[in-house]
Amino acid sequence: MTEYDPTMDYYQILGVPVTATFEEIRRAYRQLMRTTHPDRVRDPEKRRIAEERAKLLNAAYAVLSDPERRRAYDEQLRQRAVADLLFQRYTGPSPATVRPAPGRRIRSTLAHDLAAFVQLLAVTVIFVATLVLLLLATSAVNGLFGALR
Repeated sequence: MTEYDPTMDYYQILGVPVTATFEEIRRAYRQLMRTTHPDRVRDPEKRRIAEERAKLLNAAYAVLSDPERRRAYDEQLRQRAVADLLFQRYTGPSPATVRPAPGRRIRSTLAHDLAAFVQLLAVTVIFVATLVLLLLATSAVNGLFGALR
């Protein structure tokens, strides 16, 4: 089984939603291949671009038309989405994706980065303090049992 490129959005390449059925995927693939097939282009430069586009379409169709590969691809998409959400939890959305309400300005990137850094620093300090307390408690318990022997 050929692997797939996890950085590619095959649904976007075919122009179908994630919930698309096999028939919708097949219909979109065939329609796009009819309009962008390299054999329909005579100009060498445009033909090269059409060949690259056809390779992308073929790769997307190969993954999305096979139920097992599609399931694995969808699982990887979900994992990436969760990782992105967790990352944004501590760093916030990128400034390019934030649209301010009319009449409001976006917090400066520096202030936003500083707030994220302080949050991460606080979590790290709490984690290290917990580890130190656990070590102290463990050594105290071991010392107590050692004295009883």
